[in-house]
Amino acid sequence: MLHGLLFGKGDNLTRRIYFWNLFAGLLVSCQSALLLLVIKRTGGDFAGGVFMILFTVPQMLISLGGYDVRDFQVSDAKEEFSFSDYYTTRILTTVLMVAACMGYGLARGLNWERMLILLFLTLYRVVECMEDVYHGEIQKRGRLDVAAISITIRVSLATIVFCVVYIITTDLVFASAGMFVTAMLSYLVCNSVALKTFDDIRRGFASKNIVRILVVCFPLFLGLILYSYLVNAPKYSIDRILGEEAQTLFGVLFLPVFLVNALCQPIAKPMIKQMGIWWNEGNTARFVKTAVRQGLIILAVNAAVIVGGYFLGCPVLGVIYHADLSEYPKTMAVFLCFGAVAALASYLAIVLTIMRRQWFIIAGYLTGLLVSLFVTDRMVKAKGIPGAGYAYGIVLGAVFVTLFVLTVAGILLKQQKNAEPGGTGEPL
Repeated sequence: MLHGLLFGKGDNLTRRIYFWNLFAGLLVSCQSALLLLVIKRTGGDFAGGVFMILFTVPQMLISLGGYDVRDFQVSDAKEEFSFSDYYTTRILTTVLMVAACMGYGLARGLNWERMLILLFLTLYRVVECMEDVYHGEIQKRGRLDVAAISITIRVSLATIVFCVVYIITTDLVFASAGMFVTAMLSYLVCNSVALKTFDDIRRGFASKNIVRILVVCFPLFLGLILYSYLVNAPKYSIDRILGEEAQTLFGVLFLPVFLVNALCQPIAKPMIKQMGIWWNEGNTARFVKTAVRQGLIILAVNAAVIVGGYFLGCPVLGVIYHADLSEYPKTMAVFLCFGAVAALASYLAIVLTIMRRQWFIIAGYLTGLLVSLFVTDRMVKAKGIPGAGYAYGIVLGAVFVTLFVLTVAGILLKQQKNAEPGGTGEPL
């Protein structure tokens, strides 16, 4: 039964891939919103603020656990590394992620209860990271739908268990532990079923290429760390300046922004492997046309979300979260515009990964970091919650402009190389 759900029977594969990838992306994006809703309704604003900041730490440090290898792995058309290489590297990086999260908790002086919550939320992310390395291999074999359905099952069950346990106990420790255990069991079951079909995927340890993968993908990892910090910098400023209650309100207002990113990621993922093949073949014409088309689709999706968010966002979220958002419709629309910019910046980072221009990504995020250090705290102090969103937009706008310029430069360099004697590929 589970095998039939994962692999389907005679379905249109392309349609399955896009549908389930979109659905899984939406589910992952909405997970924190649903958890926050249940906590806020059951435990109050203070409990919601505590959870959001503890939930954010492993969410940011998952960049260490995954090391942002997934897109590199999928676009590895030349098979530079084996699955065992990627698998062994992922074990190492997840161990480092757990150590980093616990180190954060100790440095902040968290009490034992909050440390346990942080531990279980971190272990939940470990499951996600280990699942991801398998899904990268499955995606390379053209079955991204199988990966997306597995994610859907894991996130759905884990979220339901968290909510039920918290409603019964109003204890974040028990709820977080339940979410982790459920995710682990789901991962083990779905993975075992998938591997019966992809029985040539070997999990053996291969230590000789770990250092090479860590070096080659270091710019991607550093870029993801910087991106995670930039996305969450407004939350950290609010935590320092305004407190837990303001953190909850900002989290509610910012939920549609994460929805935008969830809608845009599925647009990019199905084409990563093919774009990697075109880039390696020197077929820059097909590569650029696909990148532009996907960018335009992302813009169209964002335009629809911005309009809907302006008219419906605050009334709907206000009812759901029992919050007075009547003065924030324009603020939410502006937040969503900034979310569109962030989505395009994320897409350009994927494009640069396929182009193997990893250090260009660092340049974009370092630009954003410099801008963030200058504007974020100032905007929060000056304008409160709206200021946090404005700072986000300014920072990600700087990232987008930098990455766009560098992407064009990378394509022109490839075009020039193709035109040289012995070069390959088609002219733009």
